[in-house]
Amino acid sequence: MKTLRQAGLIVEGNSTRSVILRLPGIAEEIGPIKSATTRVARRVSNFFRAGNVVENYEDLENCDLVLLRVPDESVARIIGEISASQLGVSQIAFVLCESWLSSEVLKPLSDRGAAVATVVSVPASARNWFAIEGDFAAAKRVKRLLVEAGAHAIELRPGSKYLYFAATAFAQTLPRALFVAAQRALRMAGVNGRPLQTVIEELAQGMFRDMSQGSRAGWSGPMLDCPEPLAEEYEIRLRTAEPALAVFLSEQLRLAEPFAPQRATRKSKTPPVPHSESDENH
Repeated sequence: MKTLRQAGLIVEGNSTRSVILRLPGIAEEIGPIKSATTRVARRVSNFFRAGNVVENYEDLENCDLVLLRVPDESVARIIGEISASQLGVSQIAFVLCESWLSSEVLKPLSDRGAAVATVVSVPASARNWFAIEGDFAAAKRVKRLLVEAGAHAIELRPGSKYLYFAATAFAQTLPRALFVAAQRALRMAGVNGRPLQTVIEELAQGMFRDMSQGSRAGWSGPMLDCPEPLAEEYEIRLRTAEPALAVFLSEQLRLAEPFAPQRATRKSKTPPVPHSESDENH
């Protein structure tokens, strides 16, 4: 049985692509909807078939949870408007949805006694996942809402969103350059089309399987399996045939070394490509 009271929604900008508002069951939880204009609030209400349009922040007084689905550039203004209103916030949890901003931007509300948190979508291939960061009370309320809507949620310590940012960059953004380099090397070796994609996918899946099994063996794949003298020979040949790939590989291994388990590691001994006089002039 659901125990949540109706949640309020403060909305601006284009919310039709909101992952949270599209979750099954969320619509029936939404009560008052506040926007800069009643026209925008009514459009959102009609699109999601949820809630009722209100004109004032004070109309959110019966909510214990208020979702803010607004552009980042509007957050400060809206917080100022809420603070200047007669709305009592001490019993309300305000949650900034689908934003990379930290809950620290909601401090003017927490200073007045409100619980605050933020929610950002976690890339997932199957079910919807979200990362919640903020006060325990606010995180608990929005997590319950998300779970009841069929989603999963992880909780981050307050003020730690920068660490989640780093984690997603390491896992989602930076590997793209590595896989592009891997594709380039395979193409130079004569592998193209579907076979190339299959090999890349299998290599990636192998890495994930290794991590999921709790492997602490240091480097995996050729950095562990290939005999060190042969690996060094291959790195030298790579430097001759494709200097850019060689430098990229050597630099990535050097940067990764402090984060690899200490046993069974092997440092790349590929020497850096010397700069020519023309390079130095540039």
